[in-house]
Amino acid sequence: MAATFSSFMTTRFYSPVFNTALFDGPIRIYFSQSYESTALKIYHLLQTRYFEQWNQLKICSTKSKEHVFLMMYPDKNDLEMVFPNKANRTSTSAHNQEEWEEGLAIGFCQPQDDTELVQQLDRITQSISLWVDKVNHEVSI
Repeated sequence: MAATFSSFMTTRFYSPVFNTALFDGPIRIYFSQSYESTALKIYHLLQTRYFEQWNQLKICSTKSKEHVFLMMYPDKNDLEMVFPNKANRTSTSAHNQEEWEEGLAIGFCQPQDDTELVQQLDRITQSISLWVDKVNHEVSI
């Protein structure tokens, strides 16, 4: 199913803090405009440092018409409101995911520094790779 902005706005994942988004192929990154520089870093790193995962995701998304929705919440409280039973309460850099009919929703907290950003991206890209493998398997059946 092709993802639309209006369908995303009706989900529990949407937050009014998301006043800016980056859409490119299989990825939709939602964030507050004040975190634009971080979102651009994420976008750049996905295409460069995680090049192989990025290409696999593009192929998968083309076949399945599903997308990955990355949602950068301002803090852990906002993340826990959306993912109440999944939030990792011991980690300051929590990230949570859930599949839904239009793809994979991944919520994470605004990273505090570049080290935390890279750690989060490592976990996020691992989640994306597992999801891509699952979707590819389902599409091939």
